[in-house]
Amino acid sequence: MKKIVAVSAGQEFSGKGDNAIRRNIRYLNYGLLGLATILNDVLEKEITVFQANYNTPIETVELIENAGIDIENECECFLLSIPSYYSITWCQLFCKIVKQTFNKKIIVGGRWVIDNNIEWIKKKLPYVDIIIEGFGEKRICELFSSGISYPEIDGSKTTFSRLNYQLLYNYQEYQPCIEISRGCGAGCQFCADRSNKRIRNKPVNKILQEVKYIEKIYSCLPYIYFEAPHFIFEKQWTHDFYKAMSIRNKKIGWRCTTRVESVPINELKMLAETGLKVLDIGLESASFSQLVKMGKTRSPGEYLCQAEKILIESQKYGIWVKFNILLYAGETYETLNETIRWLNEYKELIKDISVSSLIYYKNMKDISKILKFGAHIPQGQKIEDLGFVNLDLSRQIDYFTAKKLCTEIPKKIANQRDFFDIKSVSYFMNGYTYNQFEKDLKLCSKEDLPFAIE
Repeated sequence: MKKIVAVSAGQEFSGKGDNAIRRNIRYLNYGLLGLATILNDVLEKEITVFQANYNTPIETVELIENAGIDIENECECFLLSIPSYYSITWCQLFCKIVKQTFNKKIIVGGRWVIDNNIEWIKKKLPYVDIIIEGFGEKRICELFSSGISYPEIDGSKTTFSRLNYQLLYNYQEYQPCIEISRGCGAGCQFCADRSNKRIRNKPVNKILQEVKYIEKIYSCLPYIYFEAPHFIFEKQWTHDFYKAMSIRNKKIGWRCTTRVESVPINELKMLAETGLKVLDIGLESASFSQLVKMGKTRSPGEYLCQAEKILIESQKYGIWVKFNILLYAGETYETLNETIRWLNEYKELIKDISVSSLIYYKNMKDISKILKFGAHIPQGQKIEDLGFVNLDLSRQIDYFTAKKLCTEIPKKIANQRDFFDIKSVSYFMNGYTYNQFEKDLKLCSKEDLPFAIE
């Protein structure tokens, strides 16, 4: 039986930069691993998954060959996942190498980039044979099952039942995750998942099965990321999960991404006892006007009051809160200072913040609303080139100013230990120590780091 080689694309450049510390981040492409698991478990295909991370396309091919795969004689085809628009130029070279050197079929997926952009992808990646839109489960089964139907495998209605980590090359480097839900539908103007209906949380008994599997195969159990675009703490699910974790001998630590209004403040003590360590919360702003523009809330005062309560209660029970901040269309120094003042007020309760500036992607809806708020596309940038454009947010804050602010603002809140701690939960390579972090810190430009140096 010939092998399928699955590759998660790397990036020739990154919106967050490249340095010795970031090269130790191993964020799992669980979507690709989930599809590989279906191919292996259901369709009995032999498949190995590789994540390019910071490797070049040539280095990635060498990695595959050094792993013992004879691409020329053993490989049936390549399954290529595009996790970001930043990966397009990487994929162009990788596909060219695979096609010209080995003449292998290339199947590409990655719904954040591909959906509604088929013709554009065809032009950008002419060496690709098949393009998969949306959740890939159904299409993958159609392509590899010789006409057999698997109606129960539908990515729009259910999560991956499990992830087979042993299909991933060097899986011990990656901190594991469990997919809890899909979709969001909250309607934020900047989010590509704003209209996708949310799937209910995976049943607790299914989660425990995955936890036991992870405990079995990992030599040193790391934290687990509970994956959901918008983690909802469904009341019955929360209580069932608490009961299940209470009777286990082993405790797990876990992290999730959620929204301010979704955190059940009265249940944080219970959640902490289940192992919840990090709440990754999309605060986005503390400016009333910017929050309304984004579609985050119609009641900014109540929204920020809720965020304050989350911080106070989380500290009581040892839960770290990381806020994500978005510099949005129409951002001025006045609105920005509103956010900074609020963050400074609660600085002692915030573990870390991540700040990014609004980028317009091809799969986002009409740009007219964004432009109406005062943002504009810098001269010379065309969305057709790379699939995204960096934006000047207002007359006061252009793209280059915003980029600088994205590293300056976090320095006001978090120090190097805070940054290490928060990244050690589900982001840094499994086993990456603070001693190694300090050594890598000496190799980095301090100006480009999003934290204060102790």
